[in-house]
Amino acid sequence: MYKTNNDQRQGPGSAAADADFNFADTSFPNYERQSQFNFPNFNVALFGENIFNLSDKLAVTPGFRLEHIKTESIGSYQEITLDLAGNPLLNREIDDNRVFDRTFVLLGLGATYKLSPSVELYGNFSQNYRSVTFSDIRVVNPSFQVDSNISDEDGFTADFGARGRFKDILSYDVSVYGLYYDNRLGEILKEETQVNAAGEEVSTGKLLRARGNIGTAFIYGLESFANWSLKETFFPQSEKVKLNYFANLAITKSEYLSSERNNVEGNEVEFIPKVNLKTGLNFGYDNLLGSLQYTYFADQFTDATNALQDVNDNQRGIEGVIPAYDILDFSLSYTYKKWKLEAGINNLLDNSYFTRRATGYPGCRYYSV
Repeated sequence: MYKTNNDQRQGPGSAAADADFNFADTSFPNYERQSQFNFPNFNVALFGENIFNLSDKLAVTPGFRLEHIKTESIGSYQEITLDLAGNPLLNREIDDNRVFDRTFVLLGLGATYKLSPSVELYGNFSQNYRSVTFSDIRVVNPSFQVDSNISDEDGFTADFGARGRFKDILSYDVSVYGLYYDNRLGEILKEETQVNAAGEEVSTGKLLRARGNIGTAFIYGLESFANWSLKETFFPQSEKVKLNYFANLAITKSEYLSSERNNVEGNEVEFIPKVNLKTGLNFGYDNLLGSLQYTYFADQFTDATNALQDVNDNQRGIEGVIPAYDILDFSLSYTYKKWKLEAGINNLLDNSYFTRRATGYPGCRYYSV
Protein backbone atom coordinates (compact mmCIF):
# COMPACT_ATOMS: atom_id res chain seq x y z
CA MET A 1 0.00 0.00 0.00
CA TYR A 2 1.46 3.37 -1.03
CA LYS A 3 0.27 6.72 -2.26
CA THR A 4 0.90 8.56 -5.55
CA ASN A 5 0.64 12.24 -6.36
CA ASN A 6 -1.78 11.91 -9.25
CA ASP A 7 -5.41 11.06 -9.64
CA GLN A 8 -4.94 7.57 -11.11
CA ARG A 9 -4.14 4.32 -9.38
CA GLN A 10 -0.57 3.38 -10.16
CA GLY A 11 1.51 0.23 -9.74
CA PRO A 12 5.24 -0.18 -9.25
CA GLY A 13 5.84 -0.19 -13.00
CA SER A 14 4.07 3.14 -13.59
CA ALA A 15 5.84 5.77 -15.68
CA ALA A 16 4.11 8.61 -13.79
CA ALA A 17 6.45 11.26 -12.35
CA ASP A 18 6.86 12.20 -8.67
CA ALA A 19 5.67 8.89 -7.23
CA ASP A 20 5.78 8.69 -3.43
CA PHE A 21 6.41 5.17 -2.18
CA ASN A 22 5.96 5.93 1.50
CA PHE A 23 3.29 3.90 3.27
CA ALA A 24 -0.06 5.68 3.35
CA ASP A 25 -1.04 4.23 6.74
CA THR A 26 -2.19 7.65 8.01
CA SER A 27 -4.69 7.99 5.19
CA PHE A 28 -5.69 4.31 5.36
CA PRO A 29 -5.32 3.26 9.02
CA ASN A 30 -7.49 0.15 8.57
CA TYR A 31 -5.61 -1.39 5.68
CA GLU A 32 -5.36 -5.06 6.71
CA ARG A 33 -1.72 -5.81 5.85
CA GLN A 34 0.47 -3.50 7.94
CA SER A 35 3.81 -4.28 9.58
CA GLN A 36 7.15 -2.68 10.37
CA PHE A 37 10.27 -4.81 11.04
CA ASN A 38 14.03 -4.57 11.34
CA PHE A 39 16.28 -7.63 11.10
CA PRO A 40 19.65 -6.97 12.80
CA ASN A 41 21.15 -10.42 12.13
CA PHE A 42 24.69 -11.46 13.06
CA ASN A 43 26.61 -14.49 11.74
CA VAL A 44 30.22 -15.53 12.33
CA ALA A 45 31.97 -18.80 11.43
CA LEU A 46 35.36 -20.49 11.70
CA PHE A 47 36.19 -23.16 9.13
CA GLY A 48 39.12 -25.52 8.73
CA GLU A 49 40.16 -28.63 6.80
CA ASN A 50 43.34 -30.47 5.84
CA ILE A 51 44.26 -33.15 3.29
CA PHE A 52 46.21 -36.09 4.72
CA ASN A 53 47.90 -38.15 1.99
CA LEU A 54 48.13 -41.54 3.71
CA SER A 55 49.67 -43.14 0.61
CA ASP A 56 50.16 -42.50 -3.09
CA LYS A 57 46.61 -43.71 -3.66
CA LEU A 58 44.66 -42.84 -0.49
CA ALA A 59 43.89 -39.33 0.81
CA VAL A 60 41.65 -38.36 3.72
CA THR A 61 40.25 -34.87 4.32
CA PRO A 62 38.63 -34.07 7.71
CA GLY A 63 37.01 -30.69 8.27
CA PHE A 64 34.99 -28.68 10.75
CA ARG A 65 32.89 -25.54 10.87
CA LEU A 66 32.18 -23.64 14.10
CA GLU A 67 29.29 -21.28 13.58
CA HIS A 68 27.38 -18.73 15.61
CA ILE A 69 24.08 -17.45 14.21
CA LYS A 70 21.94 -14.76 15.82
CA THR A 71 18.74 -14.15 13.91
CA GLU A 72 16.77 -11.24 15.32
CA SER A 73 13.45 -9.59 14.50
CA ILE A 74 12.37 -6.29 16.02
CA GLY A 75 9.02 -4.85 15.02
CA SER A 76 5.26 -5.09 15.08
CA TYR A 77 2.23 -5.75 12.93
CA GLN A 78 -1.38 -4.58 13.02
CA GLU A 79 -4.19 -6.97 13.89
CA ILE A 80 -7.21 -5.55 12.10
CA THR A 81 -10.73 -6.98 11.89
CA LEU A 82 -13.40 -5.42 9.69
CA ASP A 83 -17.10 -6.05 9.46
CA LEU A 84 -18.83 -6.84 6.17
CA ALA A 85 -19.25 -3.12 5.48
CA GLY A 86 -15.55 -2.49 5.91
CA ASN A 87 -15.85 -0.76 9.30
CA PRO A 88 -13.10 -1.56 11.83
CA LEU A 89 -14.05 -3.85 14.72
CA LEU A 90 -10.45 -4.19 15.95
CA ASN A 91 -7.24 -2.33 15.17
CA ARG A 92 -4.33 -2.97 17.49
CA GLU A 93 -0.56 -3.10 17.22
CA ILE A 94 1.13 -6.35 18.27
CA ASP A 95 4.83 -6.43 19.05
CA ASP A 96 6.62 -9.36 17.44
CA ASN A 97 10.21 -9.33 18.72
CA ARG A 98 12.10 -12.60 18.38
CA VAL A 99 15.68 -13.78 18.85
CA PHE A 100 17.16 -17.10 17.68
CA ASP A 101 20.67 -17.39 19.14
CA ARG A 102 22.65 -20.60 18.57
CA THR A 103 26.25 -21.86 18.38
CA PHE A 104 27.13 -25.28 16.94
CA VAL A 105 29.89 -27.35 15.31
CA LEU A 106 29.53 -29.23 12.02
CA LEU A 107 31.99 -32.03 11.24
CA GLY A 108 32.81 -33.74 7.97
CA LEU A 109 35.14 -36.32 6.45
CA GLY A 110 36.05 -37.03 2.85
CA ALA A 111 38.29 -39.66 1.25
CA THR A 112 39.59 -40.53 -2.22
CA TYR A 113 41.29 -43.65 -3.52
CA LYS A 114 42.98 -43.89 -6.93
CA LEU A 115 42.32 -47.26 -8.53
CA SER A 116 44.39 -46.22 -11.52
CA PRO A 117 45.73 -43.00 -13.04
CA SER A 118 42.37 -42.47 -14.74
CA VAL A 119 39.86 -43.86 -12.19
CA GLU A 120 39.18 -42.57 -8.68
CA LEU A 121 36.79 -43.65 -5.94
CA TYR A 122 35.52 -41.05 -3.47
CA GLY A 123 33.29 -40.80 -0.44
CA ASN A 124 32.08 -38.01 1.85
CA PHE A 125 30.16 -37.72 5.09
CA SER A 126 29.20 -34.43 6.74
CA GLN A 127 26.69 -32.96 9.11
CA ASN A 128 24.26 -30.45 7.67
CA TYR A 129 22.25 -27.62 9.17
CA ARG A 130 19.55 -25.34 7.88
CA SER A 131 18.64 -22.36 10.05
CA VAL A 132 15.24 -20.68 10.14
CA THR A 133 15.17 -17.30 8.44
CA PHE A 134 12.52 -14.67 8.90
CA SER A 135 11.39 -15.07 5.33
CA ASP A 136 10.30 -18.51 6.60
CA ILE A 137 8.24 -17.24 9.50
CA ARG A 138 6.93 -13.78 8.64
CA VAL A 139 4.23 -14.34 6.03
CA VAL A 140 1.20 -12.09 5.63
CA ASN A 141 -1.19 -14.20 3.60
CA PRO A 142 -4.71 -15.24 4.64
CA SER A 143 -4.29 -18.67 2.99
CA PHE A 144 -0.84 -19.39 4.47
CA GLN A 145 0.24 -19.91 8.08
CA VAL A 146 3.54 -20.46 9.90
CA ASP A 147 3.93 -22.65 12.99
CA SER A 148 4.91 -20.41 15.93
CA ASN A 149 7.21 -23.21 17.20
CA ILE A 150 9.19 -23.48 13.97
CA SER A 151 12.86 -24.38 14.56
CA ASP A 152 16.10 -25.15 12.69
CA GLU A 153 16.63 -28.45 10.91
CA ASP A 154 19.74 -30.61 10.98
CA GLY A 155 21.01 -33.97 9.76
CA PHE A 156 23.76 -35.43 7.63
CA THR A 157 24.79 -35.93 4.02
CA ALA A 158 26.73 -38.92 2.63
CA ASP A 159 27.81 -39.95 -0.86
CA PHE A 160 30.00 -42.56 -2.52
CA GLY A 161 31.03 -42.67 -6.14
CA ALA A 162 33.56 -43.11 -8.91
CA ARG A 163 34.89 -40.71 -11.50
CA GLY A 164 37.33 -41.04 -14.30
CA ARG A 165 38.28 -40.68 -17.93
CA PHE A 166 38.85 -43.07 -20.83
CA LYS A 167 41.51 -41.55 -23.09
CA ASP A 168 40.15 -38.29 -24.53
CA ILE A 169 36.86 -39.93 -25.48
CA LEU A 170 34.78 -40.32 -22.32
CA SER A 171 34.67 -38.66 -18.90
CA TYR A 172 32.17 -39.70 -16.23
CA ASP A 173 31.10 -39.33 -12.60
CA VAL A 174 28.61 -41.70 -10.94
CA SER A 175 27.60 -41.57 -7.27
CA VAL A 176 24.96 -42.72 -4.82
CA TYR A 177 23.95 -40.41 -2.00
CA GLY A 178 21.73 -40.03 1.03
CA LEU A 179 20.45 -36.95 2.87
CA TYR A 180 18.91 -37.23 6.33
CA TYR A 181 16.92 -34.29 7.73
CA ASP A 182 15.56 -34.09 11.25
CA ASN A 183 12.81 -31.51 11.91
CA ARG A 184 12.71 -30.84 8.19
CA LEU A 185 11.04 -27.58 7.24
CA GLY A 186 8.18 -28.02 4.83
CA GLU A 187 4.55 -27.34 4.01
CA ILE A 188 1.35 -29.21 4.71
CA LEU A 189 -2.35 -28.67 4.08
CA LYS A 190 -4.52 -28.34 7.16
CA GLU A 191 -7.96 -27.10 8.13
CA GLU A 192 -8.22 -23.56 9.42
CA THR A 193 -9.53 -23.37 13.00
CA GLN A 194 -10.83 -20.59 15.19
CA VAL A 195 -12.00 -20.26 18.78
CA ASN A 196 -15.77 -19.88 19.19
CA ALA A 197 -17.69 -18.06 21.89
CA ALA A 198 -17.53 -21.13 24.16
CA GLY A 199 -13.74 -21.16 23.98
CA GLU A 200 -13.68 -24.26 21.78
CA GLU A 201 -11.43 -24.62 18.75
CA VAL A 202 -13.59 -25.42 15.72
CA SER A 203 -12.88 -25.86 12.04
CA THR A 204 -13.91 -23.14 9.58
CA GLY A 205 -14.02 -25.65 6.70
CA LYS A 206 -11.20 -23.87 4.83
CA LEU A 207 -7.89 -25.45 3.82
CA LEU A 208 -4.67 -23.58 4.55
CA ARG A 209 -1.05 -24.16 3.63
CA ALA A 210 1.10 -24.24 6.75
CA ARG A 211 4.90 -24.13 7.05
CA GLY A 212 6.75 -25.69 9.97
CA ASN A 213 8.85 -28.63 11.08
CA ILE A 214 7.21 -31.54 9.29
CA GLY A 215 9.22 -34.52 10.52
CA THR A 216 12.23 -36.71 9.81
CA ALA A 217 12.94 -37.11 6.10
CA PHE A 218 15.36 -39.30 4.15
CA ILE A 219 16.30 -38.52 0.55
CA TYR A 220 18.48 -40.88 -1.45
CA GLY A 221 19.32 -41.66 -5.02
CA LEU A 222 21.82 -41.83 -7.86
CA GLU A 223 23.52 -39.02 -9.74
CA SER A 224 25.49 -39.55 -12.94
CA PHE A 225 27.28 -37.42 -15.49
CA ALA A 226 28.93 -38.44 -18.75
CA ASN A 227 30.60 -36.50 -21.55
CA TRP A 228 31.32 -38.45 -24.76
CA SER A 229 33.53 -36.84 -27.38
CA LEU A 230 31.98 -37.87 -30.69
CA LYS A 231 34.64 -35.87 -32.43
CA GLU A 232 37.48 -37.98 -30.95
CA THR A 233 35.49 -41.16 -31.65
CA PHE A 234 34.56 -40.53 -35.29
CA PHE A 235 36.64 -37.55 -36.51
CA PRO A 236 39.93 -37.78 -34.60
CA GLN A 237 41.95 -36.17 -37.42
CA SER A 238 39.75 -33.12 -37.86
CA GLU A 239 40.87 -29.92 -36.13
CA LYS A 240 37.80 -27.86 -37.00
CA VAL A 241 34.98 -30.23 -36.04
CA LYS A 242 33.62 -29.98 -32.48
CA LEU A 243 31.05 -32.56 -31.40
CA ASN A 244 30.29 -34.10 -28.01
CA TYR A 245 27.29 -35.65 -26.28
CA PHE A 246 26.56 -35.06 -22.57
CA ALA A 247 24.05 -36.43 -20.10
CA ASN A 248 23.34 -35.59 -16.47
CA LEU A 249 20.80 -37.90 -14.80
CA ALA A 250 19.56 -37.84 -11.19
CA ILE A 251 17.14 -40.48 -9.89
CA THR A 252 15.82 -39.59 -6.45
CA LYS A 253 13.61 -41.29 -3.88
CA SER A 254 12.36 -39.57 -0.75
CA GLU A 255 10.25 -40.42 2.28
CA TYR A 256 9.12 -38.95 5.57
CA LEU A 257 10.28 -41.59 8.06
CA SER A 258 8.31 -40.12 10.96
CA SER A 259 6.09 -37.14 11.67
CA GLU A 260 3.74 -35.85 14.34
CA ARG A 261 1.63 -34.26 11.61
CA ASN A 262 -1.42 -36.03 10.24
CA ASN A 263 -1.14 -37.82 6.88
CA VAL A 264 2.61 -37.22 6.46
CA GLU A 265 4.53 -40.30 7.62
CA GLY A 266 5.45 -42.51 4.65
CA ASN A 267 4.78 -39.75 2.11
CA GLU A 268 7.23 -38.38 -0.42
CA VAL A 269 9.10 -35.17 0.35
CA GLU A 270 7.77 -32.15 -1.50
CA PHE A 271 9.52 -30.48 -4.46
CA ILE A 272 11.66 -33.55 -5.26
CA PRO A 273 11.07 -35.04 -8.74
CA LYS A 274 11.98 -38.71 -9.13
CA VAL A 275 13.79 -38.03 -12.42
CA ASN A 276 15.90 -35.00 -13.35
CA LEU A 277 17.51 -35.34 -16.77
CA LYS A 278 19.64 -32.92 -18.78
CA THR A 279 21.13 -34.18 -22.02
CA GLY A 280 22.20 -32.81 -25.36
CA LEU A 281 24.84 -32.02 -27.94
CA ASN A 282 27.58 -29.43 -28.19
CA PHE A 283 28.61 -29.04 -31.82
CA GLY A 284 30.49 -26.73 -34.11
CA TYR A 285 32.75 -26.22 -37.08
CA ASP A 286 35.62 -23.76 -36.97
CA ASN A 287 34.24 -20.52 -35.45
CA LEU A 288 30.58 -21.58 -35.47
CA LEU A 289 29.45 -23.22 -32.21
CA GLY A 290 26.06 -24.48 -31.10
CA SER A 291 24.30 -26.49 -28.44
CA LEU A 292 21.03 -28.37 -28.11
CA GLN A 293 19.89 -29.29 -24.60
CA TYR A 294 16.88 -31.33 -23.53
CA THR A 295 15.64 -31.10 -19.92
CA TYR A 296 13.07 -33.36 -18.27
CA PHE A 297 11.59 -33.17 -14.75
CA ALA A 298 9.19 -35.80 -13.41
CA ASP A 299 6.12 -34.67 -11.48
CA GLN A 300 6.54 -33.57 -7.86
CA PHE A 301 4.38 -32.86 -4.82
CA THR A 302 4.08 -29.36 -3.39
CA ASP A 303 3.18 -30.27 0.20
CA ALA A 304 4.09 -32.99 2.68
CA THR A 305 0.58 -34.47 2.73
CA ASN A 306 0.92 -35.32 -1.00
CA ALA A 307 -2.55 -33.90 -1.49
CA LEU A 308 -4.51 -33.67 -4.73
CA GLN A 309 -2.40 -35.83 -7.00
CA ASP A 310 -4.34 -34.83 -10.09
CA VAL A 311 -3.47 -31.32 -11.27
CA ASN A 312 -7.14 -30.80 -12.25
CA ASP A 313 -8.56 -31.90 -8.88
CA ASN A 314 -9.11 -28.33 -7.66
CA GLN A 315 -9.96 -24.95 -9.12
CA ARG A 316 -7.93 -22.76 -6.78
CA GLY A 317 -4.51 -23.62 -8.25
CA ILE A 318 -2.79 -23.40 -4.84
CA GLU A 319 -2.79 -27.11 -3.96
CA GLY A 320 -1.73 -30.03 -6.11
CA VAL A 321 1.23 -31.58 -7.85
CA ILE A 322 3.54 -29.94 -10.34
CA PRO A 323 3.11 -32.03 -13.50
CA ALA A 324 6.08 -33.49 -15.36
CA TYR A 325 7.48 -31.25 -18.07
CA ASP A 326 10.28 -31.14 -20.64
CA ILE A 327 12.13 -28.29 -22.36
CA LEU A 328 14.35 -28.10 -25.44
CA ASP A 329 16.82 -25.18 -25.68
CA PHE A 330 18.95 -24.21 -28.67
CA SER A 331 21.82 -21.74 -29.00
CA LEU A 332 24.37 -20.66 -31.62
CA SER A 333 27.45 -18.42 -31.59
CA TYR A 334 29.88 -17.22 -34.23
CA THR A 335 33.27 -15.63 -33.61
CA TYR A 336 35.01 -13.38 -36.11
CA LYS A 337 38.30 -11.83 -35.01
CA LYS A 338 37.39 -9.77 -31.91
CA TRP A 339 33.63 -9.98 -32.49
CA LYS A 340 31.21 -12.63 -31.26
CA LEU A 341 27.55 -12.98 -32.24
CA GLU A 342 25.28 -15.12 -30.06
CA ALA A 343 21.64 -16.17 -30.43
CA GLY A 344 19.40 -18.75 -28.81
CA ILE A 345 15.87 -20.02 -28.45
CA ASN A 346 14.66 -21.24 -25.06
CA ASN A 347 11.78 -23.73 -25.02
CA LEU A 348 12.17 -24.46 -28.71
CA LEU A 349 9.10 -26.76 -28.75
CA ASP A 350 6.95 -24.09 -27.07
CA ASN A 351 5.78 -26.39 -24.27
CA SER A 352 3.46 -25.07 -21.57
CA TYR A 353 4.61 -25.81 -18.01
CA PHE A 354 5.03 -24.35 -14.54
CA THR A 355 7.65 -24.93 -11.86
CA ARG A 356 6.00 -23.57 -8.69
CA ARG A 357 2.58 -23.08 -7.17
CA ALA A 358 1.64 -19.81 -5.54
CA THR A 359 0.77 -19.72 -1.84
CA GLY A 360 -1.94 -17.16 -2.58
CA TYR A 361 -3.56 -15.37 -5.48
CA PRO A 362 -1.49 -12.66 -7.20
CA GLY A 363 -2.43 -9.02 -7.12
CA CYS A 364 -2.61 -6.26 -4.55
CA ARG A 365 -4.46 -3.04 -4.01
CA TYR A 366 -3.05 0.40 -4.71
CA TYR A 367 -4.38 3.68 -3.43
CA SER A 368 -4.01 7.28 -4.57
CA VAL A 369 -4.60 10.53 -2.74
